[in-house]
Amino acid sequence: MPHFIRLVRFTQTGAKDLKQFPARRAEFIKSAKKLGIRVVGEYVTTGRYDIVTILDAPDLNSVLKLTTTVAAQGRTTSETMSAVTADQFSKIVKSA
Repeated sequence: MPHFIRLVRFTQTGAKDLKQFPARRAEFIKSAKKLGIRVVGEYVTTGRYDIVTILDAPDLNSVLKLTTTVAAQGRTTSETMSAVTADQFSKIVKSA
């Protein structure tokens, strides 16, 4: 399955309600599962982004559906990137 990395920031609304983070996180994981997306890793970070999430998803459409569902709630903003493993990249480079 393709890999995706989400870089997430809390909005002002989201920052005001951080005590609800565990429940919101459970909602996110449940929404992802409904779309066939597996949350591989999720990290709370310091610096420019508040959360980094690594996903395995069937396709970009699934990730976009998840992103729009989460965005509609107004608690976070995100930037999503597609990713390949270093092994996959090595194979791509060898065949180029």
